[in-house]
Amino acid sequence: MNGKNKRITIATIIGGLFLFTVLVFGTMWIGQRASRDTEVAVHSVSLLYMNELAGRREEVVSENLRRSISDIQSAL
Repeated sequence: MNGKNKRITIATIIGGLFLFTVLVFGTMWIGQRASRDTEVAVHSVSLLYMNELAGRREEVVSENLRRSISDIQSAL
């Protein structure tokens, strides 16, 4: 191998290692970011669901209370 081919080979190996490193760390970073974003989305949906359940439960309790008050007033 002459000097020029040797330099090209070394540059190719270094470039390949650099690209490999960027791909590996980029993939890890994107994976962690996606995981974190998924957790935030699930948390938001869970809060929305819990608020909806609480609202419906509030309506049921309120209706039962109104019925009970009406029954008590009728009894009096």
